[in-house]
Amino acid sequence: MRKKRCVPEVLRRLFHNRPRTLADAITSLLPPHSSSSVPDDCRFCKGRRCLSCSGPNGMSFILRPHDPSDYRNLLNHCYVVWERAPTLAHFSPDSHWSQIEIVRAVIEVMMLEQPLSSNVICTGYDKCNQSSPIVELLNSSAWCLLLERRKKHEQVTGLPISNLCPKKLKPAPQALHQQSLQNPCGPRKKRERDDNIQSMLKRQQLGSSFSTDETFSSVTCSDSGFDRNKHGHTEAAMETTSTVSDGDEGNLNHELQQSSERLKKRKRPFRWQRCRKRRQLTSQETSVKGPFTTVLADKESLPGRLSCCLKPSSGLHDTKCSCLGFQVPQKVAKGAEIDRKSMFFNLERSLSVFPKRHVLNSVKPNSVGAESLVKCIFGMSDIESALSKICPHGSGPCLMGSACLHHSLVKSLKILIRRARHCHHLRLLEKHCFITSPNPNAIKNSGCIFEGERRGNSVLKKSQCCTTDSCNGSPAAIDSHSEAIKSYCLKSQVVSFVWAVCRSIIPPDLLGTPSNWRMLRRNISKFICLRRFEKFSLKQCMHKLKTSRFPFLSDKQYFCCMNNQAPKGVDGKSSEINKGSTKLNDAAHLVKQKVLESWIYWLFSSIIVPLLQANFYVTESENGKQDLYYYQKSVWEKVKNKTVTCMKAQNYHYLDTATTRRIIRKRLFGFSKLRICPKEYGVRLLANLKASSRMPRQEFYLGDRSGGRLGRTKMHQRRVRFEHFKSVNRVLRDTHAVLKSIRFKEPEKLGSSVFDYNDVYRKLCPFVIGLKNGSAMMPDVFIVVSDVSKAFDSVDQDKLLCVMKDVLRTDEYFLKHAYEVLCTKKSLWVHEKPILVDQNTSSRFKSSVVHRSLHSVLVNQECSRSVKKQELFFNLNQHVKRNVLQLDKKFYLQGVGIPQGSVLSSLLCSLYYGHLDRNVIFPFLEKTWEPARVDLSSEHNFEDASAAQSGSEDKIGLSSSHFLVRFIDDFLFISTSKKQASSFYSRLQRGFRDYNCFMNEKKFGVNFNIRQMPGPPSNRVYLGEDGISFLRYCGLLINSCTLEVQADYTKYLSNHLSSTLTVSWQGQPSRHLKEKLCDYMRPKCHPIFFDSNINSASVVRLNIYQAFLLCAMKFHCYVRDLSNIWKLCNRSYANMIKRSLGYMYVLIKRRMRSVYNGSDFQPILQLEKGEVEWLGLFAYIQVLKRKQSRHKELLSLLTSKLLSHKITGSVSSQLSYAVDRSHSSLMWKIKY
Repeated sequence: MRKKRCVPEVLRRLFHNRPRTLADAITSLLPPHSSSSVPDDCRFCKGRRCLSCSGPNGMSFILRPHDPSDYRNLLNHCYVVWERAPTLAHFSPDSHWSQIEIVRAVIEVMMLEQPLSSNVICTGYDKCNQSSPIVELLNSSAWCLLLERRKKHEQVTGLPISNLCPKKLKPAPQALHQQSLQNPCGPRKKRERDDNIQSMLKRQQLGSSFSTDETFSSVTCSDSGFDRNKHGHTEAAMETTSTVSDGDEGNLNHELQQSSERLKKRKRPFRWQRCRKRRQLTSQETSVKGPFTTVLADKESLPGRLSCCLKPSSGLHDTKCSCLGFQVPQKVAKGAEIDRKSMFFNLERSLSVFPKRHVLNSVKPNSVGAESLVKCIFGMSDIESALSKICPHGSGPCLMGSACLHHSLVKSLKILIRRARHCHHLRLLEKHCFITSPNPNAIKNSGCIFEGERRGNSVLKKSQCCTTDSCNGSPAAIDSHSEAIKSYCLKSQVVSFVWAVCRSIIPPDLLGTPSNWRMLRRNISKFICLRRFEKFSLKQCMHKLKTSRFPFLSDKQYFCCMNNQAPKGVDGKSSEINKGSTKLNDAAHLVKQKVLESWIYWLFSSIIVPLLQANFYVTESENGKQDLYYYQKSVWEKVKNKTVTCMKAQNYHYLDTATTRRIIRKRLFGFSKLRICPKEYGVRLLANLKASSRMPRQEFYLGDRSGGRLGRTKMHQRRVRFEHFKSVNRVLRDTHAVLKSIRFKEPEKLGSSVFDYNDVYRKLCPFVIGLKNGSAMMPDVFIVVSDVSKAFDSVDQDKLLCVMKDVLRTDEYFLKHAYEVLCTKKSLWVHEKPILVDQNTSSRFKSSVVHRSLHSVLVNQECSRSVKKQELFFNLNQHVKRNVLQLDKKFYLQGVGIPQGSVLSSLLCSLYYGHLDRNVIFPFLEKTWEPARVDLSSEHNFEDASAAQSGSEDKIGLSSSHFLVRFIDDFLFISTSKKQASSFYSRLQRGFRDYNCFMNEKKFGVNFNIRQMPGPPSNRVYLGEDGISFLRYCGLLINSCTLEVQADYTKYLSNHLSSTLTVSWQGQPSRHLKEKLCDYMRPKCHPIFFDSNINSASVVRLNIYQAFLLCAMKFHCYVRDLSNIWKLCNRSYANMIKRSLGYMYVLIKRRMRSVYNGSDFQPILQLEKGEVEWLGLFAYIQVLKRKQSRHKELLSLLTSKLLSHKITGSVSSQLSYAVDRSHSSLMWKIKY
């Protein structure tokens, strides 16, 4: 059975199961083959055999055993999409056009008929040279070979995928039109709808001028083996024509005419017409008899089974009560989630218990205010509100003297509004959130630290920071700042405060019975204890809440027509009455549930969230991972004021509004907003350079035209007009494309810079191979690790600009703009990627796009524009020397250093320190270099080391006796000479005054004795229980003797492991858990941990075992948090674990294979799949043994699988070394 081709995820989501390979598409176009026909009768080949006469064997004719790989990739990895199979046109065998002539003819005909054609095949076509990227692609050798064998040519047209993605994510056009008609949004939007219809008719006319019916299709090459440029996916387009009947054309025109009639501008009735209609409606509803009339008026809100049951019955009492129209409220969406965005990082302070613009602060505690609040909570329409006012409560009580639901709610909401206005929230806040002394486990502080926005996609994450031990203040002031940072409220205190406020302002009927309070408070506690990116659904809000525990939903107050006992009917009809009563009870229960959902949803979204927003500053901490911290607004005000003082002490200058406006009006980008994030040693400023900014252009006050009748509030109505600016990162995108291209073409300009694990691996592996020199022994090595103090904030701006003049030497750069359609877990999004075009290449259309994923598609590659060197320098100068920041509506100018968080931050810093490497450090190392004297007596055994790289020994030789890499500002130096290592340490300790570069004395780390080493032992050195010493470097643990590399898990020691998780309770939790178990493997699954050139066989298996240990700990934490709402059988958990073990082995092989391409050495993987499975099962069992009460049955399943494994009887020495607890002592210190 032939293996099914993997369709790119982008095409699968856009076109579902319609994409097919080019080979399948070609064979599907062939006419049915008749058994009576013989090749001699073929009118095309005259017996020579062609595709037309091949019949069912057409695939064997197209694809042959000795075909080149480019041609195979074209047929098997190029995908075609069409709405319906086109009809083949007549073909004359006497017309022999070449491939390039066909492509050019198709493009020119399409551009002639449709000058503004958006087909991909027309993108970037140069009429003078008759060339474009698509023309070069379709004229490759693989396409020409296909041309020789096909004898027929149907080119496929199609809109760019980047244009299709937004349309697919929007609702259907009909639904949009219906929504627009129901909710008119003014003449502008109506005019836009009319324009859309006209443009659609115009497109139809243009399409019919070229072909009778154009079937939109697209061809996407998902593997560019046939492309000479060897780059990922490329999208081509050709044309396919087909005929359509007159009937189909008439139906299409009829549908367009109907849609245009539906979308005509709606005429709004005059005011007197609307008032008359309202009076007529009110009189009609008042005269209607029967208790179920208003329920029937809103049948659409109920299921069909229940709506048909609510018909008037002759046996029921005839009573006027239209308040039952309220009993079918607007239903809250089933998957509704509580929006928590407004409660994060909010600096606004309010004198009331809620924010200033909260609904409870805008309504009055009377009937009108309560009615509007009922409408806000339960989604009543205007008709239902009018019907509720004609209830007999206006003149007397309802049937049996009981209050109906509507009036009961109005009464309770009056009390809610009144109590909210007089709530003593400050007294409750002081009582429940009183902090006597700083939390001993709180965040430590020794100064102020500032940093730009962290980049989460980087594999090798770097903490770019600058530290000051004092902020030019007295010790008492510094202590007060430290105390304020530690003085956050515990989550239990926040829950207590929120519950106290709810008890004080919400009437008891709306909170439920006392037995219900515990469940409701527990749900509130779960909501407050959520982590940063977790979501809280309506199902979690309603967990274990019952309608019977809320007095306002009791039968006594629900149906005023049901306060009596069951209605009495005539003899013989009692059974029918009982059936009707049962169906009515079912409908009543359904409506009660919907009413309760509406109330609970409003309670969480409009009471609890604004309550937290008005009284707490909610933020995450760098040291606390995903956990949230709640600071009282008064406490956070002290933290903010002290931070501003520290900013001014570190050359951050205050700017007034006029100066700020003058600066940003001279450029395209505006300013960046800051927020304060607590961390271990103070606070960190996070700058958002991805968001656009705006400033008020002018503001004016509207005069009072009411003659004073509207009061003072209307006289001071203000209207503000804003001036909008692009984001910093958007404007600097061209500069980033140029610098990124220089990084790959001229890597020597960056010195010893590395940017991720791949760079470290590609430099470290040849060095280790050269040191071993084909033997299993490692000579003595001396390691120095250091960190630049205040790396970004200490950069000399003028020096940096001088360095950049040497980097940007070309007067003009040509940029190509390509759109890459990326596929995420939830949606598709289009990413614009500018790429620098190399003018020295033979083809000006050569692509230089590197794909992020196999499931992405490139669209519309064309040489768009050129950028002058002066423009790049202007934007760079403005970015470096005019970096405007906004904190709490005040502006500051950064006077020293470079901005952090922009797309250029890491590149600028690397180029700056790369200049230091080339001009100072490299010459210094050449002077101190001396040939290594190998002392065989002190060599370290490197077991299972590979000697397969003898060919690379001559390349490395003795000249590789030292090794230097730098990740942004972190240095790693390895040498076989102790004298050279000591000299390098001394040079770093002195600093580099010309570059304003000095090391952080607290972050030095060495593996040898040195007299100049000051102070206490460095935290860069880690010593395990097995006596092995390591040096910590950017998430890696480097063995001080053998240079073997392990993962650094020390960052998990400070907090509970659950603080690193994001649990998903929505949708399909089992599917999310499967994905999470695989995601937990990826960060530490890199070839640097598994390559036998670097690590021994025992350490390779130890790295796998430790990765499984961490994954098992996260599995326990995830399942524990998930079990509150959702539980799965243990056998399913066991299957998930087994699946993740197999995924680990596949991932390791895939990563090793990806590194092999383009490397000067050959990575070695000596690992079996069974060993990975055995290590995974052993790790899960060891972790879950500590939690036997929760995982008893799961442990028995995993133990049985481990005992039945083929390796259990014969465990190798390498596996025994890996599972030894002394070698993983760090892992067992993690709290889970």
